Amino acid sequence: MMTKHSAQGAAEKLLDNPGLSVERLPMLSLIFDRLAAACAEGLRPYSPAVLTCFVNSIATDHVWNVLEAYDGSVAAILYSPELDARVLIGLERRCIFSLMEVFLGGDGKEPWRDEARDFSAIEVRVAETVFEIAAGALHSAFGPVIATGFELERVETRLDSTVMGRRNVAAVVGKILIQAADAGGQMFVVIPQPTLAPIRQQLSRDVSSDGSASDAHWQKMMRRRVEKTEVTAVAILDEVDLTLGEISGWRVGDVLTLKPSAANTLRLDCKDEPLFWCELGQAQGHYTLKIADRVDTTETPLARFLELACAEQA
Repeated sequence: MMTKHSAQGAAEKLLDNPGLSVERLPMLSLIFDRLAAACAEGLRPYSPAVLTCFVNSIATDHVWNVLEAYDGSVAAILYSPELDARVLIGLERRCIFSLMEVFLGGDGKEPWRDEARDFSAIEVRVAETVFEIAAGALHSAFGPVIATGFELERVETRLDSTVMGRRNVAAVVGKILIQAADAGGQMFVVIPQPTLAPIRQQLSRDVSSDGSASDAHWQKMMRRRVEKTEVTAVAILDEVDLTLGEISGWRVGDVLTLKPSAANTLRLDCKDEPLFWCELGQAQGHYTLKIADRVDTTETPLARFLELACAEQA
């Protein structure tokens, strides 16, 4: 008979297997997606340019391989009291230099130079700020799985083979691209696989079929980001069907005749999707548009989104 202790030991040995398939732990994808979104939200106030974060990859590897691949990076060790485990979050050199340039008002267009030097005090402080934001983001990201905090223990500017303790342990490695203006770089997250043993059952939950995985805070944050998307609205006076031959015959001074209704009723489009019918008017020396009616919302997804947004705000 297998005891509880022996069963737990077997689970830990299985997790130590570097061939562990991330696809068998679908909640990991949710965790890293939430981590990237929360980091972008936390870093945005520091960046004059639009800043985005998204997951590049999630895979398994040995800790020493990761440390060798990111030699010369700066990293933080985070401790989780609930899991009694440590997680490493790092920023590659290019990422640090890119963030410094963007945070100080640069546009990121200068060619990147890999300078073989130690990080300056201000660069380390910027990295520490990113790690503090990431620690809070990681707490939020693990929310659907386990309520756990992540405390920033220390920042390491030299990633030797002992920074994570056992150097031959297998780990889940997530790579997140941080992009601002024309600059960017990778943030990497290393979670030793034994750390995931106590919560493996929760991580293996199928997110797509589990309605309880929905998170109101996550949905609210995603909605805010969608609503901040910049789009262009175009007012259409009239539309006519013409041939290329007719258009090629146009000359400066030619007059194009519009329908009589064009002076009163215009259509407002966004991203080539019709949204509203509008009435043309004037106010204080400027032309104005008064929204009169919606275009068929059943066939325009963007208009449908606006309709739902207005319904929720009512």
